[in-house]
Amino acid sequence: MGAITLRQVQEDPNRKDLFGVLNNYIQPDSATSVSQAAASFTKTVSTPDEGFFWGFWRDIFDVAEQIPHDNATQDKLAAFIRELTLVPNTGDKIWEESRVWIDLPLLGASVREHLDQVAQGDARVSFHAFLARLYHAGVSPGTETTAIWLLRDALEQDVNPADNASKFDSDLAVAAVYIEYAGATFVQKLTLQPEPVLTDESRRVLRGGKLWTEGSGLTVGRWKFWGRRLGELAESAAGEEAKALALHAARLIEVWSDKQLST
Repeated sequence: MGAITLRQVQEDPNRKDLFGVLNNYIQPDSATSVSQAAASFTKTVSTPDEGFFWGFWRDIFDVAEQIPHDNATQDKLAAFIRELTLVPNTGDKIWEESRVWIDLPLLGASVREHLDQVAQGDARVSFHAFLARLYHAGVSPGTETTAIWLLRDALEQDVNPADNASKFDSDLAVAAVYIEYAGATFVQKLTLQPEPVLTDESRRVLRGGKLWTEGSGLTVGRWKFWGRRLGELAESAAGEEAKALALHAARLIEVWSDKQLST
């Protein structure tokens, strides 16, 4: 793997050290450990406030979007975020009493804001692959809701690929990377809780699309339905990458279901 070059999309002198730390840490031949990178960065931040964290997450998302979804550098970036939660408690709190750094203040709010701003194409796929990795790393539980929304949009609606081939491929690839990079965590949750216990509000938010009417939230039946749809829709993809991603995700669901969710 060659060297990775990052660019700071929105320059801010208050966060310039983040790019210096990340540029060093994420290189394939870097001797910097994840704990060293996290400690080095947090030492440069005196008293982070709400404005700092809004900018910080924009920077992190910008970095993630520059890295191909299947590049191991994405794993290193997710590990860096997880490591921030292990930094000794500063005693500082912001935004609804979120602790710095352990609670990763504003992560969920920043994700929700960025969903409507992320570019299309490879950057969009990379962004969602990164969110999937954060969920798998155990630091972004709210990503489950985002994943269900994206899987619903891509797999639970009547779609005509000819209407917008690039959007169809993008939606299909995004759905697939949630299975690729967070699927093992979804399966583990389904093993422990095949049928979710939901509030009325959660049931509404996590409802199915037109083609899925058998309950809300993450269920075994819905999981297997996603697998079938990924396989079906893959054949309509215009691009080879979207097709390959969808077929691989469909196969993962099939195998995991057979080995861990069969009744």
